[in-house]
Amino acid sequence: MQILRLKKNREFKRVYNQGRSVANRHAVLYILRNGTPLRKAGFSVSKKLGCAVQRNRIKRLFREIYRLNQHRLIHGIDMVFIARQAAKDATFLDLSKAFQDLCKRSKIYSERE
Repeated sequence: MQILRLKKNREFKRVYNQGRSVANRHAVLYILRNGTPLRKAGFSVSKKLGCAVQRNRIKRLFREIYRLNQHRLIHGIDMVFIARQAAKDATFLDLSKAFQDLCKRSKIYSERE
């Protein structure tokens, strides 16, 4: 299944300005209901976290974690994941736990499949 992604700057800004956020050590999650049955995700990593290779690695990890957990997320939302400094040295398992923590705290994650 293809992941629907936020790509345009205006889409990210809409989620930042109108959405709500939750954060933990590894990432910040912004969520906004979009009024459609679709779910879109965007991933952002600042240049402060390293060179392009490191930033792309973090984005790839977050996209894979999202792909593995998307069947547990509610529909009708736009979400943006922003990596924090701690994500640079984190393992896949650390980022996966951080992702699940953010989703549970924002009440978009279901424990059952």
